[in-house]
Amino acid sequence: MRVPVGAVVIAIISGVLLLGGAIVLFASSAAEAASFGWFAYQPLAGAVFFPGSLIVMTPLMTTAAAVGIIGLVGLGATAGYVLGRRRAPRAARDGSSKSPPAP
Repeated sequence: MRVPVGAVVIAIISGVLLLGGAIVLFASSAAEAASFGWFAYQPLAGAVFFPGSLIVMTPLMTTAAAVGIIGLVGLGATAGYVLGRRRAPRAARDGSSKSPPAP
């Protein structure tokens, strides 16, 4: 069975997108430390926590995750297309509906 050239090109582009998104996501997350976490002491009584000021994912991390997801969807779609194009068994291609002999 021959794989179409277009499917190979789409698989390569999707793989590059997935790899690039993953590299950028992991590189940007290691560079910026989170400003929250668990501590072994009670915070000051007057301190107030505002969840709106906490940024867990930066815009760069969000973009990298989206690019990685697009690459993953492209790889899945290409794999589904290639697997769906497989040939049917010979009996089905010939149009013969011979059943195996009964024992």
